[in-house]
Parts: sequence; structure tokens; C-alpha cells
Amino acid sequence: MLKSIVLLVICIGLSLMAVSAEMVNVIDFNNNSVSVDAPAHRIVSLASGATEIVCALDGGQSLVGRGSVSTFPSYVMNITEVGRNSNSPDLELIIELSPDLVIADTMLSADDQKSLEDAGIPVMIERFMSPDRIMTVIKNMGMVMGKKERASEINDFIEKNQKLLQERTADLKPVDMPAVFYESSPTKPYNTFSSSSSFDDIVVSAGGINIAGDLGNESISSPEVTPEWILQVDPDVILQREPSDDDYTQDDLKALRETIISREELKDVQAVKDGRVYVISGKVATGVRSIVGELYLAKWFHPNLFSDIEPEAVHEALIKEFYNLDLEGEYAYPSN
Repeated sequence: MLKSIVLLVICIGLSLMAVSAEMVNVIDFNNNSVSVDAPAHRIVSLASGATEIVCALDGGQSLVGRGSVSTFPSYVMNITEVGRNSNSPDLELIIELSPDLVIADTMLSADDQKSLEDAGIPVMIERFMSPDRIMTVIKNMGMVMGKKERASEINDFIEKNQKLLQERTADLKPVDMPAVFYESSPTKPYNTFSSSSSFDDIVVSAGGINIAGDLGNESISSPEVTPEWILQVDPDVILQREPSDDDYTQDDLKALRETIISREELKDVQAVKDGRVYVISGKVATGVRSIVGELYLAKWFHPNLFSDIEPEAVHEALIKEFYNLDLEGEYAYPSN
């Protein structure tokens, strides 16, 4: 009798699961339709931006695999590593984990994507840089994970700050916008971003003009320039993005900024003369926190328009509300 009751309970449970599950279709960054049985309970993330979104939505409960570059929130360090990132996934291990979804960035190769899909695993390819795209990804992941309400809360936070930024920069004329050189990292001096990169979107939305916007093409989003070219264009602002794998103190970021300022070949550039040289952690240049990076840029570009805005306070509120964590470390210099 007891055995019959147990079997009946199991059957009812399976029936309820079948009823509650539904096929959700979303369009990813590559304009591909991705079909997922929702809610997805087992997710592998190959991009740090994706990992942050999953954790903001459900506290990481559905995360069963991550790229080793995903280190935030800190509790994800206990999640199985499945390669470094989208460029170097451990396909065999991912398939063993039987995920309901793999989410990656555009570094995932077509061959690797096909291998996963041939194994019956849906793959979503995304970009995690501009707040506009991030809100689309959050909305899509909310549907896939059965967390629509939570996704709306996160997007409301981002949109509120983005609207403030847009309203204050809406009437700017080109003459009021600083010319900006955005260096991709300290290990790649004079490597920058063209208009085909989402980092260009962030500069523009913060009220700046990317001096390298017209360089490169869709296949070359990070062109390399020369110091002579920079001197000729003579930007008003120089930015440098710091590796998102690293944690920084204020002294670390100050030293990185001083390294840029001390380059002999840049001494006659207007940005250096005026001290308008800034460094920013990649952690606030992508993902859920990209709105924080945008606010830092806007305040650097237009200090008079954003004198009352404290990006660090916005960052602190975001981390507390959606990750239940206190803000630690430094993410930009100068920070005010």
C-alpha cells in the first residue's frame, strides 16, 4: 500500500512539473531564436556578465558551471569551472553537467556552439557591455529562469539611472562633448575601440565623442593606433579600462593612471595637460554594473552636469539590493 502511495506521489509530482514547464523562445545577440524549457534549473555561464545576471536573478541557485573568469559574487567560486571563458570552454565537462542552457558571449566559436547544440543543449550568445543590451538580456533570462518580476526590478534600477543620464546629456551639442581616447587595457597600449564595439556606445551615451569611432569595421572592433595619431587628434579625455579579473585598491588605480600620464609621447596631449586621465575597472564596464561605469564616465566628461551624482553610491545600492552584499574594493580613479 505504502509503495503505491509513493508511486502516486511521484507521478503527481512529475505531472505538475510537466504542466508548469513551458518552452520559451528568446532572440539572442546574434539574432538567433533560442528555445529553452522554462524555468531553466541548470545553467552554465561562460561569461562573467552572464554569471552576474544569473546570480542577481536567483542568487546563483541555478548555476552549475562557470568560466574561471567569473568571480563575482564571491560564492560562485564554489561552482564547477568549465574552462576560462567563452573562448576556451571545456565542452566535455559542460555536456556532463547536462545544463538546460549555456549562455556565452560572442567569443564562443561556431564549432563549439554546434557541439553543444548537437548534444541537445540550447546556447544563447550575448553581449554584456551596454546597459541597453544588458536590460534585454536580463528580461530574456528572467523569462527563461521563471524570474520575470525580479528581472523587472533589476531593469527598473538600471533604467532609472540611464534615464537620468540621458536627460542631462540630451541637449549637448558636439562642441560640448569631449573627444575621448578609450584604451582597452594597460597591457595593450594604444589599442582602442571603434564604433562596432559596445564600449563606443558607453562613451557616446555618457556624452562623449570616441575619437576612434570611425576606425576599424565590424570585424575589427579594437583597432590599434599610434601615439603620433593620438597627438594629432589631441583628445580632451583619456580613459583606460583595467582587467576585470583583478581587484584594486585606490593606490593600485592611482599608479595605473600615473603610468599613462608619465608616457613621454603623450606629454603634449591636451588630456594629459589638463589631468583628464581616468582609469576604470572592467567590472563596472560590463554586465549588470555597466550602468555604474556609464555614470563614472558621464561625471568625468561633464562634471557640472553630474555634480550631485555619486557613482560609488549607486554601485553600493545595486550590490546591496540585488546581491545582498556590501561594496568592497575600488573601481575607478579619480572617483570624484
